[in-house]
Amino acid sequence: MNLDKLPMNIELSARVALITGAARGLGLAVVEELAREGVNICGVDIRSQLLQSEMNRVSREYGIQTLAIEANVGIERQVERLVDQVFAHWGRIDILINNAGIRRIAPVQEMTIQMWDDIHATNSKGHFLCTRAVLRQGMLKQNEGVIIFVSSGSGKRGEKNAAAYCASKWGNMGFAESVARDLKETKIRVTTVTPGMIWTPMAEESEVARLDLEWLDPGEVAGAILFCIKQDADTIIPELRIHHRAQI
Repeated sequence: MNLDKLPMNIELSARVALITGAARGLGLAVVEELAREGVNICGVDIRSQLLQSEMNRVSREYGIQTLAIEANVGIERQVERLVDQVFAHWGRIDILINNAGIRRIAPVQEMTIQMWDDIHATNSKGHFLCTRAVLRQGMLKQNEGVIIFVSSGSGKRGEKNAAAYCASKWGNMGFAESVARDLKETKIRVTTVTPGMIWTPMAEESEVARLDLEWLDPGEVAGAILFCIKQDADTIIPELRIHHRAQI
């Protein structure tokens, strides 16, 4: 996807982004895309050692400030604490990327309550908790900012053995649209990104990794997310669907 010739209006240098699921995959690709723009970044993940290593590397390579915070986004007290830390450090959050997610599979008749709860705690509740905390603790007062929800093509269709995952991603869509309506009178913009299959560590660990499929590059998806972020406050992109040509 070549977005070089499309207008992008907002200067991002010295702004602050909170990115969940930042230690690897799409989250890390977004970290690097924003770092190139001079954005200071708080990365959040449960993989603390990998996260710290990657945030240190990004800080050195791009000359920005980073924070690495280990947290489970499905736990309220951890989310509240991490957002407190970001505001204490920088005094603001301009960009929230709700990216953290997990995928587990089983036929619905074999799915356990624990599997369902784990998926929805991260993929649904985590988006809610991070969004609420960032808005409450400063973004609403700023009256400007961008919130990106990373959903999935699985939020557009049901898939075999993936009822819980698809339900969570469909839920992302409805939640994001409702948040956008809640914030309509502000200058806070909300976009849901619904990519097709991306070649990430999650994909490599999945049951379809060895199939002969075409995959999106995470860097290309991260570039599309940057395009959404850099629009002016009056340019709203409610949803951005991204697919490899072979996936259409």
